[in-house]
Amino acid sequence: MGTDAAETPRAQAHHVADLLVEVDLVTELEALRAGDSYQASDHAAKTIAKQPGIRVVLIALKPGGHMHEHHADWAITVQGVDGNVEFNVAGRTVALTAGHLLTVAAGTPHQVTGIDESALLLTIGGAHTTS
Repeated sequence: MGTDAAETPRAQAHHVADLLVEVDLVTELEALRAGDSYQASDHAAKTIAKQPGIRVVLIALKPGGHMHEHHADWAITVQGVDGNVEFNVAGRTVALTAGHLLTVAAGTPHQVTGIDESALLLTIGGAHTTS
């Protein structure tokens, strides 16, 4: 799927498997928070890029929004984008704020809680198909 020069940058950002994906995180976060999924739940997520070997997901959390303990089969990074997130991994609780980056080894259980309205950028390494 290619981009069309007449498309807006936000429309182009929906081509998650293109050779180059340019994303305005502020605009994407506003749209994610305005969406039905976020309105109906305590958090919402959107894949913003997906290529073989990498997937990038924007996650918005409401205050108290919680992602129960889970793990990724591949190593991940988690970057604070907005607000304050409590990130629990391997018996440690880490405050994740805008500009902070964590790395987590493959298979390591972790859980996430939004302290206030917050957002993070999750990058998952490993093998991913573009479909």
